[in-house]
Amino acid sequence: MRSAAAVYFGNRDIDRSAVFGLLMCLALLAVGMLAGGKVFNFLDLRSFLLVVGGTFGATLIHCSLSDLANAWLVFRNVWVAASLEPQERIRDLVHLSKRVRANGTLTLEREAQMCSDTFMSKGLELTADGQPEDDIRRILETDLRASGEQAARAIAVFETLGSYAPALGLIGTLMGLVEMLGELQNPAAIGPAMSLALITTLYGAVLANLVFLPIAGKLRLQASEESTVRTLTIEGILSLRREENPIILEQRLQSFIPNPLNSGIGR
Repeated sequence: MRSAAAVYFGNRDIDRSAVFGLLMCLALLAVGMLAGGKVFNFLDLRSFLLVVGGTFGATLIHCSLSDLANAWLVFRNVWVAASLEPQERIRDLVHLSKRVRANGTLTLEREAQMCSDTFMSKGLELTADGQPEDDIRRILETDLRASGEQAARAIAVFETLGSYAPALGLIGTLMGLVEMLGELQNPAAIGPAMSLALITTLYGAVLANLVFLPIAGKLRLQASEESTVRTLTIEGILSLRREENPIILEQRLQSFIPNPLNSGIGR
């Protein structure tokens, strides 16, 4: 059994599914390009600058620099696995509840100092200090809302990028078609114009559907999981403050988990 000091959001592991998905996409793209034997046909600097530059430029109009900076900070979470599963957090809270019942809430002071999860640590400190239950709930729920808003803004940025990338690809396609129609009397110019028309669409579709939208979806899932863990953490902290029975605490916290995951601590 893990020690109480090592159960809260320890070292984060690489998310294997995210890395595997990225490698799979890169491999399939490489196979698709190599199958034709001419990889350089898929490389066009003008198309790349138009789609990437235009997408980020339009997003800057839509969002702010601080939103983009926040999205970059949150983006790093895509590649790391969840720090703690809900059942693990319940198990930890039940363990602490038994210690509080035996030794009182002052025993949480040492646990708070050794806890690497700042949210959990703050709750334990407030409980060990004997703060009123309403104050503990208000402070922790404020932190929960703040983290949720930060995640929501980051998700909105990547969804915006995902919506503009195909549009910029379409703009590049139209530009290429206009160039092609203007050079019908010059067969040598038709090829580059058609290349711009098609490659910009390809770049826009790849960026939207293999980069920006999957990132937004992953961040939304992570935000939901974090919200669940933090919500049941708040209830667990308040139960520690009341020195409730560990069995009652476990039953209450299990109600926060969807039924397929709600398997109980002892089963």
